[in-house]
Amino acid sequence: MVRITNHSVCTCDDPASRQGQSLSSGGNKSEYSVGFAYHISDRYFAFVNDPTLMTNKEDGCYRPHFFCFRDFSTPDLIWAVPLSSKVEKYQEIRNKKIERYGSCCTIVLGDFAGRPCAFLVQNMFPLTERYIDHVHTVENRPVALHPTLVGEIQANAKLALNLSKRGSKIIFTDIPRLKALMLSELQE
Repeated sequence: MVRITNHSVCTCDDPASRQGQSLSSGGNKSEYSVGFAYHISDRYFAFVNDPTLMTNKEDGCYRPHFFCFRDFSTPDLIWAVPLSSKVEKYQEIRNKKIERYGSCCTIVLGDFAGRPCAFLVQNMFPLTERYIDHVHTVENRPVALHPTLVGEIQANAKLALNLSKRGSKIIFTDIPRLKALMLSELQE
């Protein structure tokens, strides 16, 4: 597990409660670990300057949340998949894609923090650990995704990335540009 320094844990129930707690214990550092949702720093969105990204919407209580996982071939690169509470909207889009193409790898439906949500693989983007602000918590506890859901999101993301590399326009973000920015930053 890799530590992220100088980041705090936030609870959306009480934005003032950022106490610098650890993901796994009562320490002073947040940790990145697959299987959790995170909030991305505004610095990332300002740096990449991409209007297609789902950016932070509220002061104090970050939205959207992002499920993050390491790149399959470049471990220093992390993919962020936004979560949406608009399940009916994305269920309808997903159903239309399944009807038309026989499957849908761009939207995964599942539960997060006891609520149904849509994981928008179609809006994922790459970043590095420096841009992960904090883990998403409820009542000061990090919220984990079910391991089966984690596997499903990662499998769909891998498929979507492979299709995107072959020229399919199924991911809305500018993956080549964003990935080049992050890889160049990693070289510095």
